[in-house]
Amino acid sequence: MKKLILILACVSICATSCKQKTTQQEEQPQIEANNDIEADEAMLSCQSCGMPMSEEFFGTNEDGTANDEYCSYCYVDGKFTAPEMTMNDMIDLCIPHMVEQGWVEEEARTLLEEVLPQLKRWQVQE
Repeated sequence: MKKLILILACVSICATSCKQKTTQQEEQPQIEANNDIEADEAMLSCQSCGMPMSEEFFGTNEDGTANDEYCSYCYVDGKFTAPEMTMNDMIDLCIPHMVEQGWVEEEARTLLEEVLPQLKRWQVQE
């Protein structure tokens, strides 16, 4: 579930989905919850913002090919769209979007501070 972090245009949709999925898993039998966990692990997530992504959201490499590690909001033409952004900047960018979707600011910050350091971009930079 930690992979479901959100940013930019997709942050509001994913935040709502994350809360709903957590509630659904708590209500479902253990076998069904295990299937959901396996599906989450198979889903690709942006290694900058954590956004779950399908092919349509892949970033692009310098040669124009798809990059399945980073989303198109974070990575275009082989470069980060905001190279000067720190992990704390990313957290600050995400929080207002999550709050709009009903997250408590402190809970959103705690979740982001727990998950973002695990992503490839922030392990290298921070």
